[in-house]
Amino acid sequence: MKWLLLTFLSACICFEGVLNEKLRMVIKEPSGPIVEGSDVTLQCVGDGEDMSHVKFQMYHKWLRSWFSIDTTTSFRCWYYNFNVTRDNGALSLRVKQMYKWHAGPYRCISNGSDSQSASENMTVPLQYLNGISISEPGSIFSRYIKDPRVVRVLRGKDVELKCCATSSEPPVYQWNRKGNDWIFPNNNLKIVKITLEQGGIYTCKATHPSIPSLVQSKSVLIEVVEEPLSSLQLSEMNLILAIAIPAGVLFLVILGIIFCKCKAKKRNLKGSQLLDEKNCNAPIWKGSASSLPYTVADSVPLVM
Repeated sequence: MKWLLLTFLSACICFEGVLNEKLRMVIKEPSGPIVEGSDVTLQCVGDGEDMSHVKFQMYHKWLRSWFSIDTTTSFRCWYYNFNVTRDNGALSLRVKQMYKWHAGPYRCISNGSDSQSASENMTVPLQYLNGISISEPGSIFSRYIKDPRVVRVLRGKDVELKCCATSSEPPVYQWNRKGNDWIFPNNNLKIVKITLEQGGIYTCKATHPSIPSLVQSKSVLIEVVEEPLSSLQLSEMNLILAIAIPAGVLFLVILGIIFCKCKAKKRNLKGSQLLDEKNCNAPIWKGSASSLPYTVADSVPLVM
């Protein structure tokens, strides 16, 4: 009995696998390596599948769910550069200027009347290299400092710089000094007991190992000084704090002024609404209006 049950389950699993293998995703264009920013065309191929019921889907990592690219109108802003076409029964998806957030995963799924099948998930093998930065130990804002950034160091002290880049594959790093044939093949640059002659502009170059045309570089000016740096000289972190703190205080003051004005305006509006418009328009006279002589000069109403 157990043997029959296992056989039945195996047959069901195999049958389901055949259904899922009816659809598959292929990269139609380009034929070679796919570099970030290139136009990419994906195609859904089905073996005997009715492609009229097939659609493309993309998994949204932030929302953790699948979305149909050619049918869903909500979240359309995520697919502004997608184009789905059906020519001669072939289902194609063209992604213009693909970047990391467009790489997938993708799949094509069929919602036919007989069964529902889906292809295997496919993530486009995108090649990229960007976001190069030079940092010192303890520095966290080096990416946003102008190029070349300035590093001041006392003569005889050690200097350590680290070069880093965001890449699909571990890049190849090398340091060189302007006006010199000196090359250091590493991402970490350390100069022990620096001299005045060793100051200058140092450039780090990161190269993609598979696609040499993907190259990023960044420079730093090492300035060697004879005397200790003045305590009044702002460091990188202090400079950012010196700008951020006054800006934050000014923002809070403006926000407080706007809040007080809105609160006062709301209070005045609420006070004015306490009076009944009907009573304001119909004053109460002492006595009836008909009993007063026509020649009475006092026109100020006496409120009871």
